[in-house]
Amino acid sequence: MSVSFLRPQCPVNVTKVYGRRVLTHLAGPYVIGVDAGGTKTRAAVLTLSGALAGSGTGPGANPNSGGDTAGALTTALGAALGELDRSLVQGGVFGIAGAGSAGRPAAVAAARRAWRAVGLSGSPSVVTDIAVAFAAGTSAPEGIVVFSGTGAGAAVINDGTIVQRADGYGWLVGDQGSAVWLGRQAVEATLAALDGRGAPTLLAESVPRALLGPLAPGLMTEGSRGPRPARARRRSAPALAMASAGAGSPGTATTTLDLPERTPPADPALAQAIIKEVYGRPPAALGRLGPVVCAAAAAGDPVARHITEQAAQWLLRDVDAVRPALTDQNSPVVMAGSVLGNGPVADAVRDGLRERFPVAPCTAGDGAVGAAGMALRRLGLQPPS
Repeated sequence: MSVSFLRPQCPVNVTKVYGRRVLTHLAGPYVIGVDAGGTKTRAAVLTLSGALAGSGTGPGANPNSGGDTAGALTTALGAALGELDRSLVQGGVFGIAGAGSAGRPAAVAAARRAWRAVGLSGSPSVVTDIAVAFAAGTSAPEGIVVFSGTGAGAAVINDGTIVQRADGYGWLVGDQGSAVWLGRQAVEATLAALDGRGAPTLLAESVPRALLGPLAPGLMTEGSRGPRPARARRRSAPALAMASAGAGSPGTATTTLDLPERTPPADPALAQAIIKEVYGRPPAALGRLGPVVCAAAAAGDPVARHITEQAAQWLLRDVDAVRPALTDQNSPVVMAGSVLGNGPVADAVRDGLRERFPVAPCTAGDGAVGAAGMALRRLGLQPPS
C-alpha cells in the first residue's frame, strides 16, 4: 500500500534535480543522504516514499585532501533542506571520504556538528563514501564496488559495512587509478616532455591549458592567431609508441598523430608556472586533469594511453584483491566515480569486470540518493529502485 505524506491542498511543483523528478513542496517525514567526497559534497532529502524533496552541494569534505568536513557538510545540508520542516527529518546517513577506522572519530564529530548547525535533532549515521557508492548502484545488500574519483580502490560491501577493501588510502600513499593519480601522472609526463626527459605528448599542451589557461607562458607563438606551442619535425604515433616505454597498446600502430618527434626546449617560465599552480592548491585539485588525460588517450596519444591503461590495471588489481571475500560471485558489481563513468579507463575496467564476473557491472548513480536509500532501509523501508 502506498502512503501519501502530502499536506491537504498543498501545491506541488515538479522540477529536475540529479536527473529525477522533484516535487518541490512535498511534506515529510524525510530522510537525508550525504555523499561527501574529496572534491564535492552532495546532500539529498527524500520522503519516506522515495521522492526527492531537496538537494544541495558543497565543497570537498575529505580532510586528507584539504577539505573542511564540517563546513562542507553544513553547506550541502542547508541547501538541501531549504525551508523544509526540520522536525520531520527521521534520520540520515552520511557517507564521508576518510571516515574509515583511522578517520572515523573526526568524521562522526564533523557530521554531528553539521547536523546541529542546520537545526536538526539527534544525529546521523556515518559510513564511508565507499559504502554509499555501492548503495548508489544497487539495492542489493552484498557485492563489490570499484571506485575511481578523487580516491580509488575496491571493496566488498555487506549491509553497508566494508567486509574487505583494497586501496582507497589517499593521494599520498595510494588511490592509484584515481582522477588525482591521473592528474599527477599527467603533470609528471608534461614536465618531462617540456624539459626533454620524456616522450612528446599532447599533454604538454593540454595540461598547461587546463591548469593555467590559454595564455600560459610559452603557449603563445608570436604572430599566431591563437595559443599553440612551437612544433618540431613530426612523426607518426607508432614511432612515438616505440619511444614511450610500455605505451603501446592494440590498435596503436594504425593511429597517426600530429605530434612532434621531440619537444623543443620550453620556456622555463611554463614549467615553473605549472609547479606553482600544482603546489598552490589542495592535492584533490589535480583531479581536474583526469578528463584531460582521458581525452588525450582517446585521441591516440601514446603517453596518455599508457597512463589510462595503468589506471585500469590498478583498479582491476584492487578488484582481484577483494574478490575472495565475496560469498556469492553472482552478487552485483558496481562501478562508481567520475573516472568510471565513461572514457578509456571506464571501458577497460568494464571489460575486465566482464571477464571476471558472470554478471554485467552496473554504474552507480548519485551517491547522496544512495545514502538516503540506506537511511530508508534503516527505517525498515524499501528505497526506490
